[in-house]
Amino acid sequence: MSLQDTKQAMKHQLSNVYDALELNSIVNILIEEVTGWDALHQNIHKNDALEQTQSELLTQYTEQLLTGKPLQYIIGKAWFMGHAYFVNESVLIPRPETEELVEWISEYAHIVNKPLSILDIGTGSGCIPIALKLALPNASITAIDISKEALAVAQQNAATYNANIEWIELDILQTKHLKDQYDIIVSNPPYIPLREKPNMQSQVIDHEPAIALFVPDQYPLIFYSKIAHIGKSALKPNGQLFFEIHYDQGEAIMALLNEMGYHAELRQDIYGKDRMVRASLKN
Repeated sequence: MSLQDTKQAMKHQLSNVYDALELNSIVNILIEEVTGWDALHQNIHKNDALEQTQSELLTQYTEQLLTGKPLQYIIGKAWFMGHAYFVNESVLIPRPETEELVEWISEYAHIVNKPLSILDIGTGSGCIPIALKLALPNASITAIDISKEALAVAQQNAATYNANIEWIELDILQTKHLKDQYDIIVSNPPYIPLREKPNMQSQVIDHEPAIALFVPDQYPLIFYSKIAHIGKSALKPNGQLFFEIHYDQGEAIMALLNEMGYHAELRQDIYGKDRMVRASLKN
C-alpha cells in the first residue's frame, strides 16, 4: 500500500474520533515518527510503498488512537517550549498555557538580572524546571513531586538536556516547612474539581494521572493555600510565587492570597482566560 493510501485509510478509521484538521496533523506526526519524513517529504514520497514493519506500526498506532489513548503517550513524546520531552501515563502531557507561565517567570528573572533559586512543586514531566534551566542557566533549580514514577520521567528529560536540577520526592500537602529558601516558587498543581470529571474528554480522564489533575470539590484551592502558607517561610525577601490556575478560580485565588498576606497579580492566557498568578508577600 502506498503512503497516500495508508494516510487515507488511517483518516477514514479515525474520522469519528478527531476533526479533520486535528486528524491531518496527527496522521502526519505518526507517519513522520515511523518513516522519518516530514510533511514535505511525505508529499514527495506519497506514491512510495511503506515497508511491512512501518505499516504494522502505523496499524498499532491507529488502534491505540481508537481507544482514546493520546498521541503523546503513543509516541512517548510531547513538545514544550520548542523541545521534545519524554512522557508516559505517569505524567501529565505538557500544555501550551504552561509555556506562558514559564515565559512570565523568565521575563521576571531577566528584569531581576541575578542568579535565582527556583523551586517547582509538582513537577510531573519536569518541563517547567527544565525549560527554566535552559532559559536561565545560572539559576539554581529544585523540583519536587509526590510520584516516584513522575520523578523518573523528569530525570530522564533532564538528562536529555543536561539540565542540572535537584529532584526531591515529597508530598507537599504533608509538609510543614521546607529546608531551604527560594527566590521563586512555581507550581502548576492539581486544580480541577472532581465534579468536572464527567464532562471531560475520555483521552484525559482515562489516561492522564488523576493525582495530577483533580482536587476535592470542597477544597479546590487546597494546593494554593498550602504552598502560599509554606511560602511565608520558604520565600527569600522579595520572593515570588508563580501559579498556573483553573480558568474560573482567578478571583478566588486572588482573594485567598490577599487574605494570607500577599500582593497578587492575575494574568490571562492567549485565549483570554484567567490562567496565571504571581504573588509576593506584603511588606
